[in-house]
Amino acid sequence: EIILVLFFFAYSLLPVMSSIMNFMLPLFVGIGYLAILFVLEPKWRQQILVFIAAVGIIAVMYYVLTDSVIVSSTASNYGVKVIMTTLNQYFMTFFPALLFVRIYTKASYTQRRFLYLVALVMFALVMVNTFTELLTNERATKDWSEFSTQSENNVGTYSFVYAVPMVVTAVTSLLFTLKGIGKKIIIVGIIVFLFVFLLAAQYTLALLISIIGIALQLSANIKSATYKLLLWLAFASVLFFMPTILEFMSESVESGQISTRLKELAAFFGSGDASGYNLNGRMELYWKSIVAFFKSPIIGNRRLGFNPHATILGVPADIGVFGLYLLVMLIVKSKKYISQLMGERTKQFTPVVWCVIFMGLTNPIHSAFTALFATWLLAPMIIKIGDKNNG
Repeated sequence: EIILVLFFFAYSLLPVMSSIMNFMLPLFVGIGYLAILFVLEPKWRQQILVFIAAVGIIAVMYYVLTDSVIVSSTASNYGVKVIMTTLNQYFMTFFPALLFVRIYTKASYTQRRFLYLVALVMFALVMVNTFTELLTNERATKDWSEFSTQSENNVGTYSFVYAVPMVVTAVTSLLFTLKGIGKKIIIVGIIVFLFVFLLAAQYTLALLISIIGIALQLSANIKSATYKLLLWLAFASVLFFMPTILEFMSESVESGQISTRLKELAAFFGSGDASGYNLNGRMELYWKSIVAFFKSPIIGNRRLGFNPHATILGVPADIGVFGLYLLVMLIVKSKKYISQLMGERTKQFTPVVWCVIFMGLTNPIHSAFTALFATWLLAPMIIKIGDKNNG
């Protein structure tokens, strides 16, 4: 079972693995794993059935209610491929939550520490290697999304970047749980590196969500109501001066690509209008998704004619309110099962869940498996580092 868990670690955390592996293999391995647990672990049966039923119904709804172009419309066995592709997306979105519960309830202390270490090392290697590439090619992650660069460091995909906000939020919690000024300095250094990484990778919305995640984490760990109020006043002040700060930064950096991203943010925070920039186009898609949902809230829209670019907005626009209910139910139940095992650390896990919700409102997280792996498995592991019972 440890080997099987490591397989999913590699598939979820190492883009080079997910890019070369047919999605059917992890899907069937995961379903087979659940089938074994269903037979051997009677107390898990209800949860397994609910999970499989929910993702299965979402997949069937996409087939019945939409003319989705998840796969090419000219492909053979189009209907089967739509169902299997959608099933895989939502299966892998929530499967890491089951892995965390399984690891935490069944693995020994030594096994747990080993798995924590492997997961963190895998993620760290991807971050460092990608950052090294960005230093010489500022379009590296953008090129990878189009598979156009021939660099030997091309990992084949870029969606792992979406995991950074959840990791930043989880790492911030360690400032309150780890003892010693040396450890806290290391934590601050990691947070700074991840922010620099997002800036270099030019992922604007991920950068914003990371800032929100840190604010939520600080608020969750500060007990004094007065200090919380001061925190949010400080946060509001930073937002007020953000356009000026970003404009100054945009004029200071040498990279034209990064400068454009900073100007984009400055325009958005300053007037809410980032016309001519990618961010404004995103906002238009989000609004169109909301309009499409209210146009047909029950059965969704047969064909939207645009990519919503946001899971939580796209699902109801595609398949209606019942599809949204299933998605929210899966998020709530995943949060519930993990929180039951987090103990006093639950308050530090909640900001991570809010990050993935914000991410789902701005990005198609159902196809960014590493982001959900970070939410349901990697982030709880990081938070638990500060728990003496877990080392």
